[in-house]
Amino acid sequence: MAFLTLFSLFGCGKPRDERAAEEILKSMQKKYGEEFVLDGIGGSWGTMNNNTLKAIVRPKNDPTLKVPVEITKDFKQIYDQYLNQRVARNEEPKIQELARKYWPDARIDIANDTRLTYPEENDTSMSYTEFLKLYPMNTQLISIYLDGSNYVDEQGSMDQEEELDKYLEFAELLTEHHYVSSTVTWVFLTPEGYKRLDEARSSSSSVNVHLLNMEKKTGEILIATMVGYKLNAQGQIKETRAEINSYFDTWKEKRIESLGQRGGA
Repeated sequence: MAFLTLFSLFGCGKPRDERAAEEILKSMQKKYGEEFVLDGIGGSWGTMNNNTLKAIVRPKNDPTLKVPVEITKDFKQIYDQYLNQRVARNEEPKIQELARKYWPDARIDIANDTRLTYPEENDTSMSYTEFLKLYPMNTQLISIYLDGSNYVDEQGSMDQEEELDKYLEFAELLTEHHYVSSTVTWVFLTPEGYKRLDEARSSSSSVNVHLLNMEKKTGEILIATMVGYKLNAQGQIKETRAEINSYFDTWKEKRIESLGQRGGA
């Protein structure tokens, strides 16, 4: 009898991670009314503390979204950041349209970072403005991916002043549309890196991490330059023009190297 009691308490002998995964997927479907699949749990995904397991899930209707989830080890509480990612994904077409006024080849990737806060709401249709009111600690992470061959000359140089002028105008445009409390990063890719964007978005890592990992694996440069700034809650740029300009110089050696890689220098 004691054996049967213990057997039932431990979920008919299923491994802990398997039981946790079942609870996570069931809870997520109930909360959001849609199905999710598990990307990984425990093990290499680690734990945030001694009381929880960390997992990554993806919605079935958009497997490019990677959603952090935590579950307490007694399976009683589940915390997720799906709302962060869904609100970000909803804004991507809007911000991409704004970006293409300046950079026609722009492709956008966005995430919302609420730090250690896990949203409780389940309204995935809410706007970024509504989300920010609920979570003022949030930072919207906007990455703008460009084909660097359209912006880098044969010496590895760029028209830095022209780009800077566009960056400053874009900050005003973002603020006008209430996209404040944001970090904006322009990522100039090699042609091969630009081709791999869809692959990177579907990977288990962030786009930048996936591309950098591919660089280490293949020895081929995919990211040629990264430039950016932070917008505060009032839409003001925190960095000076000189500070932003310095990023171009920092990355110039890598730009030149990438040109040699494709026979441009």
